Amino acid sequence: MRDETKCLHLGYEPKNSEPRVMPIVQSITYVYDSTEDVAAVFDDPMKSLIY
Repeated sequence: MRDETKCLHLGYEPKNSEPRVMPIVQSITYVYDSTEDVAAVFDDPMKSLIY
């Protein structure tokens, strides 16, 4: 990993429904604490980002 990449990602710890990695491009994945949390987002998409 290059120094620039390390600087960007160092110390980033995603919270529930936040990007899994620090977004540096327009493609990203999200982390959830449980499948129940994911189901809740699909039940009410206004609570969190969903694409």
